[in-house]
Formats: sequence, C-alpha cells, structure tokens
Amino acid sequence: MTKLHHTEYKKNYKKYILSTIETDGNDKPLNTDQEKINYIFDRFNNEYGFMAARVGKYKAMSEWLSGLALDIEYYYDDIVKLAVKMGSIDPNPNDKLRNKVEQGYFDFMANMILGFEPKEKKEIHKMRVA
Repeated sequence: MTKLHHTEYKKNYKKYILSTIETDGNDKPLNTDQEKINYIFDRFNNEYGFMAARVGKYKAMSEWLSGLALDIEYYYDDIVKLAVKMGSIDPNPNDKLRNKVEQGYFDFMANMILGFEPKEKKEIHKMRVA
C-alpha cells in the first residue's frame, strides 16, 4: 500500500484500534464502534484521568498506551509494518523514518484515539479536572 492522505489513514487507524477491542472489563461483548469508543475513554479516565489533570490529556493518553493498556502493536518492527498497512508511510521506509515512526508511535496513537473522543466525554473530563 502506498502512503494515503491523512484523512484516509486516520479512518484505517480508527478501524484497527476498535478491532482490537472485543469485550469490556467484565467480558461483556462490545458490538458497536460507539460502545468500544466509550469503553476506551471510560477506562482511560478511570485508570489515568488523574494524570491527565497533571500533564494534559494527550501526554497522559500516550503514557497510558505505552503501558499496553490496549491490545495494539508494540514491537518496533510490527509498528512499522502497521504504519505501512494503514497507509501512513510508504513501504520500505529508510532507517530515519523507521526510527521516527517507532519513537513517536504512542504519541501518534494517542492523537488518533483522542481524535474520536465523544464530545460528552470531553465535557465530563473537563468538569473532573476543574
């Protein structure tokens, strides 16, 4: 796959991230994208909301993901393969690009996930932080 426009690869990442979630913490099946999105943000806010108040939501989300909170890729080679598959980079990246993708992965995924945060979750979080 060749590199896609960011509006296209963002859709691919959203689909990928949501595909990694099948059940909630009680093994109840999550069938819709909205249920999965709510699960991500409810869990993040419960487990790491305190950190968002300290360092900001973006950095807190990145740290939360780096602790393998979600079942997303985490080995460097797999991260690069995922980036190619999603269309965010061209196949056969040079070492400089590979390193950039590997080192920025959790920040990038935090940005992707925060991009589909429901508005009502943002409002609730703002009230908790204030």
